[in-house]
Amino acid sequence: MPLSVRIDTSFIVPLLKYLSKPNDELLLEITKHDAARLTHAHAVRFGNTKKNIMQFWKEILQSQSKNENLTEYIKESLTYIYNNQDAFNEQFKDLWQYFPEGTSLRTNLYTILGYDIGIVSEGNALINLGHQDFHKNPDEILFIALHELHHVVYTAFNQIFDISQIHTTKELVDMIKYCTHMEGLAVYFTLEIRRSTNGLNSRDYQLFLNESARTKRVSTFFDILTELEVRASRSLHDKDWEILDRMAGKDRLWYVTGAHMAELIEKNLGRKALIDTIRLGPDDFFKTYHEAF
Repeated sequence: MPLSVRIDTSFIVPLLKYLSKPNDELLLEITKHDAARLTHAHAVRFGNTKKNIMQFWKEILQSQSKNENLTEYIKESLTYIYNNQDAFNEQFKDLWQYFPEGTSLRTNLYTILGYDIGIVSEGNALINLGHQDFHKNPDEILFIALHELHHVVYTAFNQIFDISQIHTTKELVDMIKYCTHMEGLAVYFTLEIRRSTNGLNSRDYQLFLNESARTKRVSTFFDILTELEVRASRSLHDKDWEILDRMAGKDRLWYVTGAHMAELIEKNLGRKALIDTIRLGPDDFFKTYHEAF
């Protein structure tokens, strides 16, 4: 079995209890859950917090408490998961075709509240049932789960970076290539399931499937990357970090460009060549893309 997935919704129970009656004793219990630790570890690794785990979760839950409909939304999302267990398992199996030969992993898919829509931390996937996209379209729960589970496999072959260790433009380039490879594959490999269920409203797919929008973003991405690569490596300036806002923010540059690269590789060189890049890493992904023309 290439990937064995255990869905764990147990973290939601103490979170909802805390939202109805906040207290430090319950907060301490919350922070002992694996999902709490994994989320906090992710936030620290990517420079999203400097707070300890207690303060981190206290602030998240304070923010979540402002949503009067949250409990109702969470119950609806949990019902969706429980009622679609078979569909989840079938789609998890379909994802196997996009893993390198010999993949054999066990992972957990945790449900959380707050932070990001979905993350991978220490080989586990976590999805935020409080995210508005899930309330607009419950199928997004499955789509994002698949996206993050592919990241689980990707990060098993390619160790994820620690943003605190990115100090030079060369290291920034390597990080951009890593994220473009990882995110692009996850976007591309979940395209067909989204297409078969009319799940293409996500911004990544709206941009990817619009030829002019895609072309513009691919061009912009490589302009930025080339500008960084052709110059001698130097220490990063504060302004350099603004590049990440373009890559992962509204323009969605590394999502769209990575999916575009994946599509071209599969079209011209075959799926095996594309999947092999997972095992060989981001540099090989970019090399294979340029060979695919």
